[in-house]
Amino acid sequence: METNKAKERAMDEIRKKKITKIAIGAAAGVLAVGGIGALIYFGTQKNNTGVQTTTTTTLNASEIAASSEQLQKMQQEIDDTNFYQGITINGIDVGGKTKEEVKSMFSSDGSDAQVLDVQFQLGDEMIPLVTDGLKLQSDIDTVIEEAYNYGRTSTASGDDAIKERYDTVEALKTTPKDFTVTYTLGNTDVSTLVHETLDPCNTELTEASVEGFDLEKLEFIITESSDGVVIDIDKAINDLKTAFGKAEFQVVIPLSAEITEATTSSEDLKNQLGLVSSTTSETTDNDNRNTNIRLVCEAIDGLVLQPGEEFNFNDFIGQRTSEKGYKMAHGIYNGSMRDELGGGICQANTMLYQSVTKADLKVNERKNHSIPSTYVDKGTDATVTWYSPNFRFTNDSEYPVAIHAYYADLHVTVEIYGRLLPDGQYIELVGEHVRTISPSTIYVADPNLPIGTQEQTVSGRTGYDYASYKVWYDKDGNEIKRDSYFSSHYPCRDAEVHVGTMGDDGLVHTMDPNGEVGDVDPNATESTNPDGSDVTPPDGGESTNPDDGTTPPAEDTTPAPVEDTTPPPAEDTTPAPVEDTTPAPVEDTTPAPVEDTTPAPVEDTTPAPAEETPPPAEEPASGGEGGSEGGSEDSGDTEG
Repeated sequence: METNKAKERAMDEIRKKKITKIAIGAAAGVLAVGGIGALIYFGTQKNNTGVQTTTTTTLNASEIAASSEQLQKMQQEIDDTNFYQGITINGIDVGGKTKEEVKSMFSSDGSDAQVLDVQFQLGDEMIPLVTDGLKLQSDIDTVIEEAYNYGRTSTASGDDAIKERYDTVEALKTTPKDFTVTYTLGNTDVSTLVHETLDPCNTELTEASVEGFDLEKLEFIITESSDGVVIDIDKAINDLKTAFGKAEFQVVIPLSAEITEATTSSEDLKNQLGLVSSTTSETTDNDNRNTNIRLVCEAIDGLVLQPGEEFNFNDFIGQRTSEKGYKMAHGIYNGSMRDELGGGICQANTMLYQSVTKADLKVNERKNHSIPSTYVDKGTDATVTWYSPNFRFTNDSEYPVAIHAYYADLHVTVEIYGRLLPDGQYIELVGEHVRTISPSTIYVADPNLPIGTQEQTVSGRTGYDYASYKVWYDKDGNEIKRDSYFSSHYPCRDAEVHVGTMGDDGLVHTMDPNGEVGDVDPNATESTNPDGSDVTPPDGGESTNPDDGTTPPAEDTTPAPVEDTTPPPAEDTTPAPVEDTTPAPVEDTTPAPVEDTTPAPVEDTTPAPAEETPPPAEEPASGGEGGSEGGSEDSGDTEG
């Protein structure tokens, strides 16, 4: 115990630098006191009055030897060339390691010691910072040197320095010393990186929308909706710089943003859309007519109308021409049938009209045919001609609609895809008879036919008036309501019969409006042929003029101009004299003069088995459906 205290006293004296002289051996003088060897330490100090005094400390030889040994051990401890135990760098223990070993633990730029991982959080979405070109720079080399040199220097000198360094090293064993590496971003523009990362995340509000219609899947092509997002990027930049300033390089930065949510997603839109209506009818087995129908179907197949858009048949299909592939087929012209380019297209248009009606879309323009069609009920057809009449409808729903139209196996079908009707409801288009219009018979006195002979030149056709209704049904087929819809007028056509008024004597007789032949017409001349030659009487006698040639020539009573305006003989097989000698008064009372001048020769020569239906030669099995191109000369009267 005494020895330890002596050591401590000796070291204290050394540390205080009070020892001024040590006398060892005979040179310093050895004093024997009580038989025990001793050393006398002389020192100086100042008293409280400022007067320097001399102090003397005496150590025995054993104490001095122990002190010397302790110093040697301290020196060995502090001379360790490895990092002292208790030294850490960024919390990593490096005690006992060489400089090279520690340097290998940390790369020169600090990337192994500090990983850059910045995430921006927007709701549940994590957005990683774009770090292209971002380099973390560290002072790792400086820190390694600083950590290594800790405890290796002292402000003291001699043994005091040894003791001071030793105390420092010993303290590390109970209180480790950590050295922190500082990381910087160098010259990298953090703002630019943040903008590159977050600018694309700013989006405009986009509702789910229809881009088109997939004809294979029979479903709409829908673009996904996106919320409107406006991120506070300036705040994000400041928050990131603050984190970097705290050496926080693995950090999540919450974003502040103004978000406007879309009201309709693609899934919502998809659930609202589907097949709304479909209409099919059978066509005739006529290649030309079916070609025309197919061309119209192909033109409108897959067409998508956005809310508020209008479909215009003539604008969309265009004029029906042979260059477009349209063929000659029966069409209605001035109430009669003749071949026209595009004949038959109205059957496709009628299917479109009915499907549009069943889809509860707004019809802007529709006109019925002049002759009822047999492929649909009266009052439910729709005709088109080039220029007019036309067919137009508007998508007045809140959703897009698509048309799927096709011809196959002598059937034409048009479907409408769009907003589904509520609760499984559906619509039917129903025609309702209003009245029947019976045709009259117009009798025309014909001096070129013998009395008792009648020839029908125009067949009669019954007319009709029809109303139509949009009838709503629930999913079980129960009628909910019916809305008044378009009306249809199918005009009748009066029959025309030529009545012979030439008597046996060659004289022309009178005829009343009912076709009854009377006495000789005192105002009439002897009947003549159109070329002016006498008409041979029925009995074969020679024809003479009653006034022995003083009456005007027969040609004067048969106006030549009528013959000049008659269509070419190749197109008109009706005997010219019949038309040439038709009395003007009778023609004036004919209710349909346009029909009387119809240039269709087939109608003029075809007998009418029944007044209510047109002759077979005039009407195809489809019900008189046909041409689409009227042209300027036709005044647009050809119905498709």
